Amino acid sequence: MNSRDMVLRKEGDGIGYYERCGAEAGIAGLSTIFRMFSEDELRHAGALRALRDGGRVDLRQSATLEGARSILRRLSAEELSRYRGDLGLYRNAMQFEALSARACSELAREALHPWEREMFQTMADEDEIHFTLLEEMQELLEDTDVQ
Repeated sequence: MNSRDMVLRKEGDGIGYYERCGAEAGIAGLSTIFRMFSEDELRHAGALRALRDGGRVDLRQSATLEGARSILRRLSAEELSRYRGDLGLYRNAMQFEALSARACSELAREALHPWEREMFQTMADEDEIHFTLLEEMQELLEDTDVQ
């Protein structure tokens, strides 16, 4: 399996993973953020399939960072205290995003066309944003004594 196939598989796996995380969160704001992650993974997978099929792809930066940070600012300690999920999911997702960001950065460096390089770099940047947001979510939950 080459790097592009691996990244496509990761994006596909991420869609379902984040849907499960959102369902388990049990807090509307966290579920919304996971849905945003899932939508980003879906966009990435679509871009990779289009590229594989010979298309040129212009992938625009998602609004996940601003949207998620807005949601996180509004979450109350009372809401967060209702979390009953597994914080290990966040650590696993962070590893998942870190691996993907590295792979996409490598693909960006190897890309032959500027538009292709930009697409892979956008994906890497968004994976890093997901990592950072997951870290912030985990810290919020830990600070609320959710275990």
